[in-house]
Amino acid sequence: MEKKEKLIKPAQFAENEIIKAIVSSEWPAKHKLPPERELAGILGVTRPTLREVLQRLSRDGWLTITHGKPTIINDYIKDGGLGVLKTLVNQNELPATNLIEDWLEFRVLILPGLAQKAANNDSKSIINKLEMAPSIESKSIEFAIYDWEIQMLMVNNSGNSIAKMLYNDLTNIYHKQSALYFNDIHTKRKSIKYYKLLKSKLNDNKDISMVVKGIMEESYDIWRRIVNG
Repeated sequence: MEKKEKLIKPAQFAENEIIKAIVSSEWPAKHKLPPERELAGILGVTRPTLREVLQRLSRDGWLTITHGKPTIINDYIKDGGLGVLKTLVNQNELPATNLIEDWLEFRVLILPGLAQKAANNDSKSIINKLEMAPSIESKSIEFAIYDWEIQMLMVNNSGNSIAKMLYNDLTNIYHKQSALYFNDIHTKRKSIKYYKLLKSKLNDNKDISMVVKGIMEESYDIWRRIVNG
């Protein structure tokens, strides 16, 4: 790692640079960090500031700190938690499309059950939201925001606190990336059809999980075609 010029607060600058080095595999898993004095010099921060940053990264799962031994880089995909996920989302230079694809695959597994539970708990609020669906003329970002709001409403109504935290951390990246998904008029039409079908099923309280699972699987396949050409 070469010495860098700081344009933001020292602690944030140091954290960003360390994370970039880890994600880019400049510092791969099991790599030992340089000694504290050396690393502080490279980053241009004080040792107390660096210690604060390293402790925070350790809590999130990026690093393993052992007293009297070198600090070790973790396999952040394997060892990281919600803090790592949030950081990956907020780092614009990271592979957002890959993260979204993984999320869409995971969503197929979790959202249908949460949607059914949400419908059982409070279908009326979801129906009311579905009545405000965008039109075919709406901008892609409007679709992206609305679609996320529907999902968040389902998650919140399900009462699952872990799902809420996962979704909260993905809000920004979903808005940005799903705007690309909704650039195609066919995906807009498909989503409008889905909103209408979901509304009718909610009125009858039938097959909610199957309806949601079907559109989640389609969305995953469409996204893969978009990003893979």
